[in-house]
Amino acid sequence: MRTTARRVVIGGLALLVQATTLQAQRAVAAVGTEVADPRVLTAQTRKQGGPMPAEQLALVFDHLDHALKVFPSEKRIEGVTTLTFTTRASIRTVILDLYQKYTISGIRIDGRHVPPSMYSNPDGQLRIALRTPFARGATFTVRVTYAGTPPLATRPPWEGGTTWATTPGGEPWIDTSLWGGGCDLLYPCLDHPTLKPATSDLHYTVPTGLMAPGNGSLVSRVEKDGWTTWNWHARSIHTYGSVLDVAPYKVLEGDYQSRFGNTIPMRLYYIPGEERDAADLFAEFPQALDFWENVIGPYPWPDQKMGVVRVPFSGLENQTLIGHSGDYVKSPFGWNWLLNHEFAHEWFANQLSNANYDDLWLHEGLGSYAQPLLAEYLGGDMDYMAQLQSQRIGIHNWQPLVSGRERSEKEVYADTTGPRGDIYTKGSWVAHTLRKLIGDDAFFTSIRTLVYGRPDPLPGNFTPQFGTTKGFLQIVNRVTGKDYTWFFDVYFYQAALPKVITMRENGMLKVRWDVPRNLPFPMPLDVRVDGRLVTLPMTDGTGETPASARAGVTIDPASKILRQSDAVDAYQAWLAARAAAGRR
Repeated sequence: MRTTARRVVIGGLALLVQATTLQAQRAVAAVGTEVADPRVLTAQTRKQGGPMPAEQLALVFDHLDHALKVFPSEKRIEGVTTLTFTTRASIRTVILDLYQKYTISGIRIDGRHVPPSMYSNPDGQLRIALRTPFARGATFTVRVTYAGTPPLATRPPWEGGTTWATTPGGEPWIDTSLWGGGCDLLYPCLDHPTLKPATSDLHYTVPTGLMAPGNGSLVSRVEKDGWTTWNWHARSIHTYGSVLDVAPYKVLEGDYQSRFGNTIPMRLYYIPGEERDAADLFAEFPQALDFWENVIGPYPWPDQKMGVVRVPFSGLENQTLIGHSGDYVKSPFGWNWLLNHEFAHEWFANQLSNANYDDLWLHEGLGSYAQPLLAEYLGGDMDYMAQLQSQRIGIHNWQPLVSGRERSEKEVYADTTGPRGDIYTKGSWVAHTLRKLIGDDAFFTSIRTLVYGRPDPLPGNFTPQFGTTKGFLQIVNRVTGKDYTWFFDVYFYQAALPKVITMRENGMLKVRWDVPRNLPFPMPLDVRVDGRLVTLPMTDGTGETPASARAGVTIDPASKILRQSDAVDAYQAWLAARAAAGRR
């Protein structure tokens, strides 16, 4: 997901690093009643994921055929969407999610007209009564014809909707970001991460001279009567990962020869006049693919493309067409942080999707940990730790990362009852700590199994996965042959971090873990005493080693463990005080 850059001083050197904690302080789109306000969403439309009606959970989404005609001067679209489903259970009503302000001109089920008296959409949940119930195992189609102005994005991409802008040359520049609302902002769908379509055909018709890049691979381009239709085919698009982008784009094209023997198309769609920044960004595509395929595994969409599209705001993980602000920010790490964070989501969001937004850290925490991993791959230990340090100062421990219940995106990502920005920074540090605890072989085998459903992925031998925190624990236990429930219980289901308590007595250094709710926490702890490194097993949460009263002692000298830090707490309090003073 999106991140924000800021300047942090480390060791006297000002570094531009990603600052994900700013996510938690963004404004959330209001739920209001002003009918004329094009930014207002009902609570139902703003809801993304969470508990769903039984009628929706009874469906398997086989195919999406989605056609949009875009009228830039009118800020309006006309859509014809055909959805193919198979039932898991008998249903009497078809329930789809769709922005309630669209005007529906017709609905057909299996080609048969549905009269308006049999459907309604008062709040963003389109309910269609069936003349005859569909039995379990039935396959059917729903065709919805609609038109209107999509909801305007209030703060893209953090709060989704459509942005109607113009390029520096004055030509139309349209973007739709679906985060913070979901697919129903643009077309009828099932707005839950487990209910994405298996395959999609996308048809975007725009005035000739404009381009409409899409998810997946380009099938054809058809020009007629001053309009151009761009036809795309994709598979398993995440419910917020589809995209509508329209502009007079130019394209940089190339091919990447994968270490697995296949060829991956690379495409960068940029705004005219930005050739230099586009070339700099495009030069990093092979480097990013090389890192991912060597460290994690095969690119999940090699039959489609590695795609990036220039958008008029920060980034978003649109599947096979990630959004990028176009700014090429130089850094001492030698790579563009926004590109690499959003590209991480091709694995952690698009290939591996959380089955429940309660587990959103799987997208954002693992996606954020990819930046230290890339830094380590290209620059070594110093760059790895510099990335982790910038993330560590952004961990606030507002709420547990995971609640253990079905939750919507907003409950996790935006509301004060959720972990908010900690899903990025704390999620990344938990991954780092787990890696140092179980070792590289077990860690990366576990990650590959989580992402691909198997530890030995090759192009063509895996399918998209749905993940949970509990499922990840089961994988880690199976790979290691040990039970790490204690680790998951403390780091995912408690807000506060474990703390090391030290005491010197009778020539001994005594240490113990102070853990929320006194939970078991047998985390081994490295201690350096006058240059001598000792690893304390801490089996019962305590340990000791000889140390004189004047001995120099460093706890966890390699910074392996995410734990409470007085220094970080004091620094965060200082920042908060400065911010409060600035507001007065």
